[in-house]
Amino acid sequence: MKRLFLVLLLIVVTSGFSQKKKATSKKSTSKTVLAKVDNLTAEIVTVNKQKKIVLYVLNEGIQEVIELNNSIHPFLEPINFSITPFTVNEIKLYHIHWEEKNKINTKLKNENQDIVESQIWNIKKKELLIGNTQKSSHIVETIYLDKNKTASETQERNRKEGFEFNLLPNGDFILKNKTQQNTYSYNTTLDKYEIKKGSNSKPTSSHKKR
Repeated sequence: MKRLFLVLLLIVVTSGFSQKKKATSKKSTSKTVLAKVDNLTAEIVTVNKQKKIVLYVLNEGIQEVIELNNSIHPFLEPINFSITPFTVNEIKLYHIHWEEKNKINTKLKNENQDIVESQIWNIKKKELLIGNTQKSSHIVETIYLDKNKTASETQERNRKEGFEFNLLPNGDFILKNKTQQNTYSYNTTLDKYEIKKGSNSKPTSSHKKR
């Protein structure tokens, strides 16, 4: 009888531990649809409070998944999200665009970031042909003027990183910043974008005034 009681007790303890383990490993998942075009659906997927942007591709009843952003964080809130199809030499490509506004606040520095993400995909081959991130930051920072930190001043500045992206009607695109401007064309044979010969130039004066 004593041995039977110990066996039953072991079964109850093991079952309870197993159920507890399953309960703690359960993931919390939610989805928010951003855009739908053709057989594509872009969504924000939240898993355990961490967000990422996912593109679902439906082909003949089979759904494939493409992750659009590398960084996964809880504060991801894309705005002005769009998927624009276009054709170059009978090959269909997709321009995916979104923007983000991020804030980084510490005791000494407040930074507001405006981020623009531009991507061109060959969905049929699941290939990213171009991924461009442009970031503009407005920074307000407290700077100490001595080693003992008895005197300080507030400095304010703007910072730009990356290239401005502009997709042209013919499927070419332009990348430019303060010092250079390049035009890229799609090479259908190699399935990639290449810099047009002679396109490397300085930005126009109107761009410099921005």
